[in-house]
Amino acid sequence: MSEIARRPLLAGSVALSLGVMGCTSGKASPAGATVSGSDNPPKVKVYLLGTGGPEMTTTRQGMSTLIEADDRRFLFDAGRGATQNMYESRVHPKDVTKVFLTHLHNDHYEDLPSLWLNPWFMYGRKERIEVWGPRGTAGMVNGMRAMYAHDVDHRANDLFKKEDLDIRVHEIEPGVVYDSDGIKVTAFTVEHHDGNPAFGYRFDHAGKSVLLSGDTTYEEHVVSHGKHVDVLIHNVVALSEEITKSGKFKAVEAKLTTPEQAARVFSKARPQTAVYSHIVKKGLHGENGDKVILERTRKAGYHGPLHMAVDRMTIEIGDRVTVKAPLSIEHLPDLDGPEVRLT
Repeated sequence: MSEIARRPLLAGSVALSLGVMGCTSGKASPAGATVSGSDNPPKVKVYLLGTGGPEMTTTRQGMSTLIEADDRRFLFDAGRGATQNMYESRVHPKDVTKVFLTHLHNDHYEDLPSLWLNPWFMYGRKERIEVWGPRGTAGMVNGMRAMYAHDVDHRANDLFKKEDLDIRVHEIEPGVVYDSDGIKVTAFTVEHHDGNPAFGYRFDHAGKSVLLSGDTTYEEHVVSHGKHVDVLIHNVVALSEEITKSGKFKAVEAKLTTPEQAARVFSKARPQTAVYSHIVKKGLHGENGDKVILERTRKAGYHGPLHMAVDRMTIEIGDRVTVKAPLSIEHLPDLDGPEVRLT
């Protein structure tokens, strides 16, 4: 059974490391540009594993972002395809055991069962999964266990012990929700209408910082927690003119952030680099749709570094912020047993 740890509400005046101050110039790019600086090894690495919404596309799977620091890995949301994209990014799924959920819409945890079960019986994972999320997370986890009870009962044996599948759940409130060995994760509330309670997260390590908006409409908490962060990762929604006029997706547009609203966030927060992820488009297909989002953001007044995320893009944060295109999967070995190495 899962263990539930509840954290008290923490004061809003929690001290946060602001990282590198200011915002350098740069042009919009769908996959790869750098901000000037020296070439020391990065202190924080961000893997944009899944960058889409619930829509089915050939280029973006469900929302999932992994942050790595000091050889520790923290997964924020586990949308459709998260574990496959970990593998293709050379991150072994068995090494990812700390999961932070922004909210409980299904497209943000659809791949949690795969992360929970497959590394257990395929790769011999012994470290137990730990999940942070809003109230209701414990019920979701218990429901997942019930759904897979037959699978767990029949796979468990002397090698794959059932107790290794126990999950510790933290139902969180705003404030610092993780603080250990120089890594701090701070949760803050956002506004996502039918997804509430919903959170964004700020990740701090060694003077470097990443802000994840989660799913939200324009939210001042994103601005206040995101002031001068190294990387600000924000959701975006955009509809074609025809669909906008029809009004049929008005409710979707109202609970996410339009390019014009995001431009306000970026202009006020002034991150070193801004990135769109959880990219929701209706009637704006492919790269042309991406360009529409970028053009609307620029027209609304934001002219700093801005990237349209694609699945498996990475961001390295050190003396500079470097955005890199996805690695080739050519010659990547099959991950068919515990002895396979991905690097």
